[in-house]
Amino acid sequence: MIWSLNSKTRRGYTLIELLVVIAIIAILIGLLLPAVQAAREAARRMACTNNLKQLGLAVHHYHDTHSAFPPAFVNNGPYGTTGFSFTHGWAAFVLPFVEQESLYKLYRWDFPVYAMENQPVVSHHLKIFKCPSTADQDRYMTFGPFAFFGTKGACGDYTIALGVDAGLAQRGWVDQVGDYRGALTHVPTPALTPTLAATPTRWLARQRGPDQALEGGPWNHFKGGILLQGKTADGTANLGTCAMNCTNNSEVYSFHTGGASAVYADGSVHFLRESIDIGVLARSITRAGGEVVPAGDY
Repeated sequence: MIWSLNSKTRRGYTLIELLVVIAIIAILIGLLLPAVQAAREAARRMACTNNLKQLGLAVHHYHDTHSAFPPAFVNNGPYGTTGFSFTHGWAAFVLPFVEQESLYKLYRWDFPVYAMENQPVVSHHLKIFKCPSTADQDRYMTFGPFAFFGTKGACGDYTIALGVDAGLAQRGWVDQVGDYRGALTHVPTPALTPTLAATPTRWLARQRGPDQALEGGPWNHFKGGILLQGKTADGTANLGTCAMNCTNNSEVYSFHTGGASAVYADGSVHFLRESIDIGVLARSITRAGGEVVPAGDY
């Protein structure tokens, strides 16, 4: 008897075929990643817009309660013989209106912001003061008065536009107006924007610089406000025409793609283009200039 066995052999993939498959997968991943990153940035930008909206509403709720807007900062003069001023930032005033009543009750107004007595509040990170797109979310300021007192300040990303440097008008880059102050001074309304103007880390363009180099980083710090001066393109000198993202040293600086979000004094939130003309940004900041800013200009 003759037995016959019909066996089927399975051919494996060749090396070339495997390389082709790997290349196709790599191309698909390369096409997919930008879309995923764009979706994530869109979500972060939306969260940032919501933070600013809540802060704008908080300032108005403060006004409804106190019949005045919170001050941009408080400076009660020298603090003893320390060589530092007795100061508070604007953010502590609105804590009850951003669901932080417990922290507000802990805050000691009879001690400056950097004192040990205020560490339970000032060293506490709060998401509402953070832009999700910002690098290094859990930053602290540890130099200056904080180093002197052995304390630290939890950093935030939103600050106030205190006004416009009149030197820009003298150069013809912004309008000449009678009052260059921003909406929030000692009895104001706010213009807030995602910025690292207050972070301890210095940034020039998109290049990271030294840490613990800039004051004003904590979300509750009296030096956190911006006076619009404009910068040179390299971010190293004041009184230039660059209005955004040339440096975070007292200038609007954002990690959003293409610009920065800002809440206006009426509570509305707008996205400002990175290429915004410095004159247009100045018109958006001054409190009583009477300038007209068409929506398409920013």
